[in-house]
Amino acid sequence: MFEITPENAHEYLLSQGLISPEAPAIVEPLGWGISNVVMKVKLPQSCFVFKQSLPKLRVKDDWPFDRDRIFVERDCMALLGELLPHGSVPTIHFSDDANYTFGMSCAPEDGILWKQALLEGTIDLPTAGRVGVLLAEIHNLTADNPRVQTRFASNTVFIQGRVDPYHWTTARAHPDLAPLIEAEVERMLHTRLTLVHGDYSPKNIFAYPDHVFLLDFEVAHYGDPAFDTAFCLNHLVLKSIKFPERSSSYLAAAQTFWTTYQQRIRPNLDPQIEATTIRELGCLLLARIDGKSKIEYITDEGTKNIAREIAREIITGDEHSLEALLLWLGNKISGSAP
Repeated sequence: MFEITPENAHEYLLSQGLISPEAPAIVEPLGWGISNVVMKVKLPQSCFVFKQSLPKLRVKDDWPFDRDRIFVERDCMALLGELLPHGSVPTIHFSDDANYTFGMSCAPEDGILWKQALLEGTIDLPTAGRVGVLLAEIHNLTADNPRVQTRFASNTVFIQGRVDPYHWTTARAHPDLAPLIEAEVERMLHTRLTLVHGDYSPKNIFAYPDHVFLLDFEVAHYGDPAFDTAFCLNHLVLKSIKFPERSSSYLAAAQTFWTTYQQRIRPNLDPQIEATTIRELGCLLLARIDGKSKIEYITDEGTKNIAREIAREIITGDEHSLEALLLWLGNKISGSAP
């Protein structure tokens, strides 16, 4: 087992024949997230990224995670590369199963990471619309697909990477909400309608003038599409709480994302998805404050408490309209809602 580090990554590439000793390759860490070693390789005429899954995540809490998720990611990327328009996802460059590693093409130049743009205050509604369209296409093209159902039938990595650190950890932190959170988990895990990306977040989306480019498929599984819609909306809601002076723009992006998704999703794929998206949104919002994967840009207790209060009202409420919920959120954040 070759455990890759920034110091030995060049050696690894040489040992696998992925670069030649004569090649002037530049190898550098990329992102250095909590779940994988991710390295970028620049060659004179090309570029590729490779990643190796870690057996335990780089977080304060104990968070084991099956390394086989790297194969889930690779296979999901290959599948979506076949189904989606060219340029929507990376292409596979190589696979090294023995070392839980695979390589992929780099994101095309001239794009901007959507998370970076949003945090800087660049809130582009057409980009939010394209993000909604792409997610609807993924859900449409993989629903009722026997090949997808078979390959992504296991939800083990989803439970390890999302349900346990998000829902179950949050339920332990808020015992009075635990029955509602547990009921949401039960509903979600028994809903099996389409391929679920599982990390449909601005940090995994590069924006271009006419399309978006999607990354990170390691918790993909056949399951509940509302997890993806709620996961994306949650990041826009969190930013509206962090930056209340820009909240109306973030919530407008959330509405645009939802509207375009709803317009494109196949009729009757999931008639309950609006209500279940709201239910899941409340759980995910609270999880990013009190779960294992805490949102890194909300650090002061005052803002955390605002997020907790909003999440609690969503979880215990019975709202079924996302448009109404987003309007309420805007008023709540501005201080005009009770």
